[in-house]
Amino acid sequence: MSSTWSPGRFIEMGAGTGHMTRIFLERGFFGASHDLGRDSRQMMRENLSFAQERMVVVDRLSELADESFDYLFAFEVLEHIEKDREVMREWIRYLKPGGRVLISVPAHQRKFGRSDELVGHVRRYEKGELRTLLMSAGVADIHIVNYGFPVTEFTRRLSNRLIKNDQSYDDMTPEQRSVRSAQTKPAIINKALSLISGDLFVPFCFVQRWFYQYDLGDGYVASGIKCSG
Repeated sequence: MSSTWSPGRFIEMGAGTGHMTRIFLERGFFGASHDLGRDSRQMMRENLSFAQERMVVVDRLSELADESFDYLFAFEVLEHIEKDREVMREWIRYLKPGGRVLISVPAHQRKFGRSDELVGHVRRYEKGELRTLLMSAGVADIHIVNYGFPVTEFTRRLSNRLIKNDQSYDDMTPEQRSVRSAQTKPAIINKALSLISGDLFVPFCFVQRWFYQYDLGDGYVASGIKCSG
């Protein structure tokens, strides 16, 4: 969705350790990012130090000026937040009128499982819910793509099976689980990933495009434009 966007100033919410932030910085974008986790913010500062003055990691959103960004990004964040509509309206304040929004969330509440609970998810979204959420925050020209099918049907079920008996997160609050999920995956998932080559999934990145129109995948990517006035 963003491949044709001109580089500009962005704010990324819930940026974790800065993986997605780096991708946009390498494309010539610049801006700011924030995450609830203090450790995550420190990791971001270290991981994104190459960008120098083009990137700032803020401890509080109050450090930012309203309507000062061309782009608003939030990848796999809203599903962690109970009052998602309230928070989305708060975020949109920082975007200029006519600025672009790009977010991703997990799809389909029927797929909610142990892997969601473990990382602090409070919901998965349906397409209509996501569209309504963005509209209520003043976003128009909304475009939503459902991605991941068919490979995510396998990876989600495998993940749920692998962590079925994982109790390492049980004593954490949902917020603590959310912060930790941005920094690392459960140990057994990391072990499984270490045994699999990333190249194995390359063909599925192309195959999934055949299924975009069927709303079967495990995730949504949505874009839109902030209404003027």
